[in-house]
This record gives sequence, structure tokens and C-alpha cells, in this order.
Amino acid sequence: MKRGVRAACLVAFAPLAPLAYAGAYEDCVTAGNQAAVMQCLVNQEKDANAELANAEAALAQKARSVEQATGKPGIHAALAKSVRDFAAYRTSHCGFVRELAAREPVGEQAQIACRVDLTRRRTRELR
Repeated sequence: MKRGVRAACLVAFAPLAPLAYAGAYEDCVTAGNQAAVMQCLVNQEKDANAELANAEAALAQKARSVEQATGKPGIHAALAKSVRDFAAYRTSHCGFVRELAAREPVGEQAQIACRVDLTRRRTRELR
């Protein structure tokens, strides 16, 4: 990777430092050229989204079970709202991260990496 692009990546990802542990971008940056990095990120996003969907579905079943067992309505509805709110937050925040990047394709890569990282974190929280 060229020195200027690497510097731009560091600037773009600096706001995510508190979120980073082994982030998607760090996992993919060694994949090779820009196209390989992008494909790696796209694959990671697909996997992260599938894991999140599974976690949400499992939690939705638990919420319904608790509602039935306790007679307390609203648990599943609260989860559904949380799912919608998270999706909106992820879209907004990662759009901001994209705008921090100096140029493309760094911006698009930063946005996808942000979505992957937030999705992975959300999945861990739901499990």
C-alpha cells in the first residue's frame, strides 16, 4: 500500500481506535491490492451480518418465550426497536467514518470496516 493511502487510512480509522480490538480493516489490509482488501471486507461483512441475524433470531425466540412464561408483553417489541435503532446508528456512524476518509476507495473501505466492527460488537452483546 502506498504511504499516502496508509496515512489516509490511519486518519480515517483514528476515531474508531476505542472500538478496535482486531478490526476488519486490520484483518484485511494484508490481503493484497485494493481490490483484494475490498473483497475481504465484503466477505467479512456478509459473515458478520449472518452472525448478527442468527443472534437476533435466537434472542427474539427467547423474548417470546419470556413473554409467554411471564405474561409480560413488550419484550419482543423492545428487542425489535433495539434492532431497528442499531441499524440506523450503524448506518449513520459509518457514513460519518466514510466522510473522514480523504478519498476513495479508502472511504468505502473504512465504511465497510466500520459496519463489520459494529456488527461484530453488537452480535457479542446479544449473545
